[in-house]
Amino acid sequence: MTRVLINGIDSHLGAQVAQRLSVFPEVSIIGVGRKTPPAPVGRADWLLAHLSGLQMVELLRAEAVDVVVQLAFVENGASREEAVQQNVLGSMELLGACAKADVQRVVLRSHTALYGASPLNPTYITEHRPLAKINSPGWLRDVSEVEHFSAEFAARHPQLMLVPVRCAPLIGETSPLVTYLRQPNPSMLAGFDPCLQLLHLEDAAAGFALAALSHAPGPFNLASSDTICLSQAIKLAGGRPNMVLEPVVALALAMGNRAILGRWPFELSFLRHSCIVDTCRAHGDLGWNPEHSAVDALMALQADEPDLARRELAAEALRAFLERRSEGVHDE
Repeated sequence: MTRVLINGIDSHLGAQVAQRLSVFPEVSIIGVGRKTPPAPVGRADWLLAHLSGLQMVELLRAEAVDVVVQLAFVENGASREEAVQQNVLGSMELLGACAKADVQRVVLRSHTALYGASPLNPTYITEHRPLAKINSPGWLRDVSEVEHFSAEFAARHPQLMLVPVRCAPLIGETSPLVTYLRQPNPSMLAGFDPCLQLLHLEDAAAGFALAALSHAPGPFNLASSDTICLSQAIKLAGGRPNMVLEPVVALALAMGNRAILGRWPFELSFLRHSCIVDTCRAHGDLGWNPEHSAVDALMALQADEPDLARRELAAEALRAFLERRSEGVHDE
């Protein structure tokens, strides 16, 4: 029997991972969250609590947990102090508890944007590429700090296997990129249209479940098999791109005005250059294959879209997109 603890089962992703793991009769699942899970969690037993480090050690020991899946990250709706407390300090505390409780494996949520966007990037970025330095404050910097700390922690605790799972921007739950795409007129840099990979919530959940049950070392990249240009993603989400001149943006940012980019969640370089990852390692070592394309993921945004005008714009964009594809025209 493999005993898995999901920290952050109160997220849509956490609930989906619990459902995926529940199909394996040899797996016992425990969940910890600060609120009630937003969706069914299969066979998982879950605890509504905010555990201290000592309490987490006691729980891990009492339940003889083999694998921990760390999904407890705040991306939206919290102050920076609260976010750092949960994202960075909470993850550090959890890793310490896992080491004390002799947990064998920790699967850690991370992000493909940590590779950075640069004209020097290869066409497909593998897990061997060094991570870029994240300068802008926010949730992505938190994830970067956790990845760097976890690498140092793993070197000091070789008995604990740390497995970062670097996800492309997730579609299917509230996230910074979803917030950006749901604006009426998301900002873009005039003259640039970088390519994106996306990741459907169900494909992400499958990847985390497989990573939890595997013995393969990480890290692993998870992303859709296809790419889509940013302008097309905006249109398929029911919006219209707002083109802004780069010198104007640069001046505004120099004056401390980030509002000019609206809700853009990444550094400015991601509005110029692409960051496309290779997922062969997840395919080969985990047996993971995404079932949803980037377009499928964007269409999932329309399932609960209350604005009829946005739904109509998205449907029109989808028709145009499919017509271009049928004619052999690729926007990427």
